[in-house]
Amino acid sequence: MIFLAYDGSINGDWVAWYAINLARNGPDRKLHVVHIETSEIPKENREEGLERLKQECLAADVQAEIAVYRDEGGVFRSLLRHVHEGADVYLLCGTRARSGKKGYLSGTVSEKLLRDRRFNVIALRVLQPGLLGAPHNVLLPVAGSEEGLETGAEILRLLAPEIRYLQVLRVMMVKHLLFRRLRPEQASRLVHKGEQTLEAVEEVLAAELGLDEDALDSRVVVSDDWAHETVIAANQHKSQLICVEAARHFLTRRFFYGNPLEVVLRDAPCDVAIYRGV
Repeated sequence: MIFLAYDGSINGDWVAWYAINLARNGPDRKLHVVHIETSEIPKENREEGLERLKQECLAADVQAEIAVYRDEGGVFRSLLRHVHEGADVYLLCGTRARSGKKGYLSGTVSEKLLRDRRFNVIALRVLQPGLLGAPHNVLLPVAGSEEGLETGAEILRLLAPEIRYLQVLRVMMVKHLLFRRLRPEQASRLVHKGEQTLEAVEEVLAAELGLDEDALDSRVVVSDDWAHETVIAANQHKSQLICVEAARHFLTRRFFYGNPLEVVLRDAPCDVAIYRGV
């Protein structure tokens, strides 16, 4: 089941394109839209946005089930009341830059949803609305978590009809002080270890997504900063979307610019999907 937490903003309209495409590639071609009424969005704007969303679903041959609810104890708690629980439920929500250097994710409803594990969550920062939620060139950083990889593969499977090229990135992390003193032979061993891990990852992704050999590529780098390497890789490969797992220890970091997720959201040259499975 595909749910969209729609806030009625322009950014919400951009995120909706991804939700529609995911629903279109799902088994029942249905999108459950949940809007929580707040004072931030005027009623007329909300109604215009929901009507536009309904027409876009109709054009994509997706059944839209739209529900508007009152704010009961905050948007986060209200969403939990109205989104189904389960491993087969995917909720899409938005994240964007905020004033006052508050970061993209920290302290937001999207961050709270990522922390809560009642259903799968995908928080999207959309930088290229012209893609209409259908990226062709995707970057997938992996950290060795089998559970996280399965969720990421499922998300990409729903996007697979549009994906033409998938770059898998494995960053072998080394502590900052050790990285400065790393010898070439040590770096080579780390790269070899990472390549062995990626062999299994590539098999899983190829089988799950049905991509041709030429459409799937992988790279291993040794670094003390995976967020920086992810941004570099996205620039090098002209990625249109970075799909990255929100590991628990990243969500517990409260400082903005030292949190790798915030760094990727801030510096990436493309759309970013931060996901977390149940």
